[in-house]
Amino acid sequence: MIIVSNNSSLPSGLIWDGDDYSCAYDALLTILYEIWSTDTKAWTQQFKKINQHHLKSLSACFKKHMNGQASFKAARDAIRHELHSRSPDQFPYGTRGTSVSALVSTILAPCNSVAFSSPECTNCEYSELSIDDKLEFVLYEKEDTPKSTCNWLGFLEHETHGRCPQCFSAIMQPVSFKTVPSVLVFEINTRNIKVSKTSKFEQEGKTVILDVRGLIYHGDFHFASRIIGTNGIVWYHNGMITGSNCKNDGDFNKFSSNMLLNCRGKKLILVVYARV
Repeated sequence: MIIVSNNSSLPSGLIWDGDDYSCAYDALLTILYEIWSTDTKAWTQQFKKINQHHLKSLSACFKKHMNGQASFKAARDAIRHELHSRSPDQFPYGTRGTSVSALVSTILAPCNSVAFSSPECTNCEYSELSIDDKLEFVLYEKEDTPKSTCNWLGFLEHETHGRCPQCFSAIMQPVSFKTVPSVLVFEINTRNIKVSKTSKFEQEGKTVILDVRGLIYHGDFHFASRIIGTNGIVWYHNGMITGSNCKNDGDFNKFSSNMLLNCRGKKLILVVYARV
């Protein structure tokens, strides 16, 4: 829990590296660190469940930073080196810049299938066996994406040109997660979508809630972020301006969806949800 009255309890920020552009890492890692730091033991386990490489390494780096054994910059640079070593073109050094969408997709890439699809007829009761699906924890907006991130989850499906063998009607192929994700990211490409402040899943008769914990913005070839604390305080971070600090942006409850779509001249591109 962040105690707003104490400046030492501000979320950790990262100073932008102007020689090796780091804003994609700065924006994402400040959000992930804030999520992880709310319950280090639980989130270390959640991160390991997602994958045993990048998130496991990230947890170890976060722990060193929290214990005063390494700076936040060292944690960022360690995961950046790991990613660059695996894919230097996708995660370059220098001033080329890095796609934050590619970054979050790689860091959150699950080690096993996390979703399934179930082909079924749109008219009769015909259905086929469920199969593993390639869906992961980053959802990409399409032309027919619903008007809110909350409704988005109910419209996950693949286009199919198949026909029902019984009534010859169209076949649809809805996609579902096997279990409720601990972290879920939405990529935003339109200004018409409503950013839902919570996302609800039904699992084994219980409602599981994911809250917005971070928002990433882009403009002028630079990324910035907003971090939402567990107490509802919004913090602004831009490593070029705020450096290793974050600026109090107010009460999340007072932000309308339209207010979340833009931040200081930059446009929203990613919304990060995490389990409560």
